[in-house]
This record gives sequence, structure tokens and C-alpha cells, in this order.
Amino acid sequence: MSNIIDVFNPRPNRELSEQETMDCLPCQVMSSFFALGFGGYLATGQPFKYTDKERGQGITLAEFEKRNPLWWKYSLRGFGSVLIAFGIVRGTEGWIWNKDKKYKKF
Repeated sequence: MSNIIDVFNPRPNRELSEQETMDCLPCQVMSSFFALGFGGYLATGQPFKYTDKERGQGITLAEFEKRNPLWWKYSLRGFGSVLIAFGIVRGTEGWIWNKDKKYKKF
């Protein structure tokens, strides 16, 4: 059955076993690295650098600043900081916060 048909005629719900819902160590590592990396990218303001790419497209510095208002810059920087905090919490979850945590066996 295709995924499109599942939207209109969904499969019946089932109870998931504990093994299916357990966290896995590679998942935890990848999510913490992604959150730290992308959060660092946003928090440092890298998306808002006026570069040669914008100059080549004929966008002036004033127009570039108009397209990226301060509230937008501060919002994304704040979101980047939240992602960094999430990455730290997620990365240290198994060995600092929750020492009894069990991971999925492969």
C-alpha cells in the first residue's frame, strides 16, 4: 500500500514495545552534534554575513540589512543558543543526568 493511501486510510494503531522506543547511543550522539553545530552556526551570526555572493548579485549593504532586520537576527541567534544548550543536555544525558539510562542494543 502506498504512503498516499495511508493518509486517507491509516493503518490501525498498535502498542510499541519498550525495545522499539528505547534511545540509541548513535542517535544521541548525532542529535547532540547536530544541535551543537547548527546552533553554533546560528549563534555566531554566520547566516547574516555580507559576502561576495551578495555583492555579485547586486545587493547593496543597505538592502542586505533591510532584508535581515535586527529582530530576525536576534531571534535566530537566540534559537542558536537554545540549540547549543539542547546539544549539551542531550550529549550529557546518559552519563551525567540519567546514569541508569538503558540504550537499544544492535
